Amino acid sequence: MSFFQQIESRSESINSLLCVGLDPHKAELPSDAWEAGEKERCEAAYQFCARIIDATSPHTVCYKPNAAFFEALGANLGNVTLRRVIDHIPADIPVLLDVKRGDIGSTAAAYAEACYDEKDGLNAGGVTLSPLMGWDSVQPFVTGKYADKGAFILCKTSNPGSNDLLALSLRHQPQSQPTLFEKIANLSQAWSTKAATESPSTSTHPRLGLVVGATDPQALSKARQAAGPNVWILAPGVGAQGGDLDAACFAGLNEHGSGMLIPVSRGISRAADPALEAKRLKEGINEARKNVLAAQSTRSEAGQDGGGIARYQKEFLEFSLSEGVLKFGSFVLKSGRTSPYFFNAGLFSSGGALHKLGKAYAAAIMASDQLVDENGKV
Repeated sequence: MSFFQQIESRSESINSLLCVGLDPHKAELPSDAWEAGEKERCEAAYQFCARIIDATSPHTVCYKPNAAFFEALGANLGNVTLRRVIDHIPADIPVLLDVKRGDIGSTAAAYAEACYDEKDGLNAGGVTLSPLMGWDSVQPFVTGKYADKGAFILCKTSNPGSNDLLALSLRHQPQSQPTLFEKIANLSQAWSTKAATESPSTSTHPRLGLVVGATDPQALSKARQAAGPNVWILAPGVGAQGGDLDAACFAGLNEHGSGMLIPVSRGISRAADPALEAKRLKEGINEARKNVLAAQSTRSEAGQDGGGIARYQKEFLEFSLSEGVLKFGSFVLKSGRTSPYFFNAGLFSSGGALHKLGKAYAAAIMASDQLVDENGKV
């Protein structure tokens, strides 16, 4: 079973989109253990991660250990501790190793072997990669003897600095790919197909997913549109980084209310009861999924095709989500009717927001068939 096949199967079997991060950085470990030496802090890191794994395994689709925090434990035992942690994870739960590698040729092949090899490597099922060196930097991780592995490639990350490069507009590109991150999202499909052609597998699932921050719903929506419904998206940023769960789910889920993982690290590790917090997060994500599906159903009953809305309509919805004007949940209206969404136009209060609102109204007026006669003239 391929990595993304495992992700999908696990998600369906436990009804969850939660991904639990394992980040044993210095602030999370006892100070006396850290100061005592490499052996002691590595043992403390292992116990820290094992406690989280034992508490959260019923609720998580996969675990995402961050290699950097283990490397920082010490040159002698850091990676040994990471392998111990991975071995502690139940065999039926996929392991996504967060390494963000990005090189080519023999170097990339060596990185892949270090991440995947069952005997002498880390025995991960999937990895995170930087795609900016092109297909050459991705190929060794999803072809050949690693054809059943998978990778999430960085697309539009959750940090503000991602706009410095990933949001740049591309010249001589079709309208559907106006930015670098949308080009990357589109390439994820092409590269998965290329990998399957080079190294056929029994699985038909894509071999590549995307990392798109939940902090930018507009980018998340555009990445989903560019990548298509079958690509899995890892959407960090909910919680500590301020990402809105409902807005992220509306923007990133596919039509089945799936295809997206919400990773959480500190929100669980620093909770008084990690098991209870993981359960709460899973249920919160599922509530957001339910609201998105309810909104899709309402649209369908009204005879509207969500995939066929005009560009100005889609941009307006994305902007409304990012401004907190449009929210999903369960809202009792003045009429007494319960609605799966709430639109508070009063929050359009800044000059920039009112400008975009005016542009949307103008576009709606110009698109109205009431403005033209039977000959199509205004």
